[in-house]
Amino acid sequence: MSLISLRAVRKTYHLGVTEVHALKGIDLDIEQGEFTAVWGPSGSGKSSLLNLIGMLDAPSSGQVLLNDKPINDLSDDQRAEMRNAKIGFVFQNFNLVPVLSAQENVALPLQIRGMAAAEAEQKAAAALAEVGLAEHAQRRPDLLSGGQRQRVAIARALVTQPEIVIADEPTANLDAENSRLVIELMRDMNQRHKVTFLFSTHDPRLIDKVGRLIKLADGQLVNGEQA
Repeated sequence: MSLISLRAVRKTYHLGVTEVHALKGIDLDIEQGEFTAVWGPSGSGKSSLLNLIGMLDAPSSGQVLLNDKPINDLSDDQRAEMRNAKIGFVFQNFNLVPVLSAQENVALPLQIRGMAAAEAEQKAAAALAEVGLAEHAQRRPDLLSGGQRQRVAIARALVTQPEIVIADEPTANLDAENSRLVIELMRDMNQRHKVTFLFSTHDPRLIDKVGRLIKLADGQLVNGEQA
């Protein structure tokens, strides 16, 4: 049983009278513990694919399954509940709350789940230590570098112990060295926690860092073979 399965998935966006076919019949399986990149040029369908897998959007047709359970017909509340329980997100723009410290940002998803503040802060501190930011736990995002902010985002994604972490262009706003460090950190977390990582990129320098490369072109799967 695959962690994520897509069967004949299509996604069409309607922009006025124009139809944009972002995904054109995708069949794909993602297994537990994979470290996989979705690679392709801008407009190839990478973000659309990740949004469907992350339950941030629904397919126009076809089926998306998580742990062999179809998610298409779930209500918005059911999707949100499953998303919060099983998926962590890392965004290219970090999406950190500017008025909160790094530790408070990492603790936030735990508190949204109802965890007591003291316990959430303790778990957040441990997560930040694991990504090498213990000494920066009380700093707000504007006092952190881009690479440090992305490490905070990774700690926030992992603190809830998800089954899969989805990262949409996580190195797009980083220089070459910080891109390398972030990808190596994600790979280390993948191996240490056995959590699946699925991220999109168009940076050819990162291709040799992944366990599997899924290529998209014009909304279609080119291959999903081992890199």
